[in-house]
Amino acid sequence: DGKRNTIRIKVSGHSDSNYATDPETRKSVSGYSVEVEGATVTTKCVGQEGVALSVCEAETVSAVQCAQEMLFVKKVLNSIEIEVELPMVLRIDCKGAVDLANSWSIGGRTRHIETKQWFLRELKEKGIIKIEWIRGETNPADLFTKNLPKKVFEKHRAKYCGE
Repeated sequence: DGKRNTIRIKVSGHSDSNYATDPETRKSVSGYSVEVEGATVTTKCVGQEGVALSVCEAETVSAVQCAQEMLFVKKVLNSIEIEVELPMVLRIDCKGAVDLANSWSIGGRTRHIETKQWFLRELKEKGIIKIEWIRGETNPADLFTKNLPKKVFEKHRAKYCGE
């Protein structure tokens, strides 16, 4: 019949940030990873460009960076004719950032978040990304933004190093 069987690949991401930990600039750090079928293909830890005014904003900035990387991975896979299952799942350990991405309501404590952060909501509304909350201690992206207890560090390191 000329139709091919189509396999859709799962792409997911984990993001995290610290908040205002640079003692000189008070800037936050973003960390994220992107996985294809559970195998890590991208990790990044980078200082944020601007000063975040809240933990929620720092986490949202990190989530946007992760979502952009997930879109890039999707485009690469699509370019070699591999389809990606939608929505891709992005896990964040800050309930405020998850709520902000999943709801169009805005309150007085979130008005300061830049317009570009609404990017996550648009991706969600289009069915491209699904934003989920993950417990902080189980978020492997914590490895990029925090000093962790040895046991937690080893657990997250094992995920990325295949131990």
